[in-house]
Amino acid sequence: MESNALAPACGADAAPTVDDALTRTSGFFHGVVEEWIEDPQTTIACGRWGDGAVSEIIPAGRARLLPARYEGCFAGVREIRLNDGPHHLHIDLGRVHKVSYAIAPSVCLAFKPALEVRLLSIGPGGAPTDRWALSLMPDCPYQGEQLDAAAVARFVGRLRRHAQQAPDLVELNVEPEVRRSPQAAELLRLLREAAGLGEGDWREVIAALVPQRDAAPSPEALEPPSLPVLREALALKDASLVIYRERTLVEFQTEKIDGVHRYEEEGHVSWQIGGLRDHHCHLALGAVAQVLFSAEPVSCQGGGLNYTVWFLTAGPCGNPWRRDGYFSVVLNRPYTGNAPRLDVIQPVLDLYRRYQHEPWVQVDAGFANVIERGVPGRQRTSPHLQEVA
Repeated sequence: MESNALAPACGADAAPTVDDALTRTSGFFHGVVEEWIEDPQTTIACGRWGDGAVSEIIPAGRARLLPARYEGCFAGVREIRLNDGPHHLHIDLGRVHKVSYAIAPSVCLAFKPALEVRLLSIGPGGAPTDRWALSLMPDCPYQGEQLDAAAVARFVGRLRRHAQQAPDLVELNVEPEVRRSPQAAELLRLLREAAGLGEGDWREVIAALVPQRDAAPSPEALEPPSLPVLREALALKDASLVIYRERTLVEFQTEKIDGVHRYEEEGHVSWQIGGLRDHHCHLALGAVAQVLFSAEPVSCQGGGLNYTVWFLTAGPCGNPWRRDGYFSVVLNRPYTGNAPRLDVIQPVLDLYRRYQHEPWVQVDAGFANVIERGVPGRQRTSPHLQEVA
């Protein structure tokens, strides 16, 4: 069995609250999986069609989710067994960060909309992703060519119950292809009915079914809270603004960016990064919910730390590395040989200190370690620490 992706929780220095949170969230995900597999009309799917293969287990109500056997960082490990067969499945609920009730095209249904409960995985560095290794699906939500209203009602009923139990751990995602499909009108009608709405578009229906505790700021905000941080981050020496999407990475060297400009057309507000007559991009800065200062060791820095200021959204934004990573400002060359360039790194640390008391500013363990202990060199073992001014 593979080791747990939340490896830092296994260390001797792990705080007890880390294990407590892991046990609590794993217990919630356990309840979701258990409720679904006890339903004889549930199929267990492993893998993603986008990765080339999906295997399906059809337990017909014969599956059991065994209780936790381990403590600490392995508290999320579970086993799904069939009562009358040797086949079984291991899953680590400690690697799950959210339950996504998804309505998406399915290869099994000739790419008609399917109902699916995806256990979204934690990715490298503990970042949340939109990927999943296991999902749970009603066998067939259709009667002939028509959506089965009872199947949709059961799906929405469990969605609402689980969202009430843990609002931060549950979401509803209706993919764009579904909203344009021949079944879209009927599906929207059934969701409105379940939400108790006489009318409403997709956004309004989703908000009614899964209310969020903290809604993202409106993109039309005159002054997004993160704007001052972004302006100062773009002034950092030897850095780049990075926008990463599937198969696409866009990078602007900050020294060539002509500031941040508010841009409005026909009532729609965005923020233009860069001058109008030069390369630039438009970003919905009002969608930024948090700013994260990060320092992770990466191969592109030769094993050294990658100093990054992340601008994060409240939900998925299409970044395959981390689902909430809207864009970032990254130091390009923070080392000369193995020695850290303090003239480049120190301004990032100072930027964090200026905004550290804002409730929407966060710091990861690597960056916090640099703040506390000093800036390490690029040596992979026993790095020499230099004092931070």
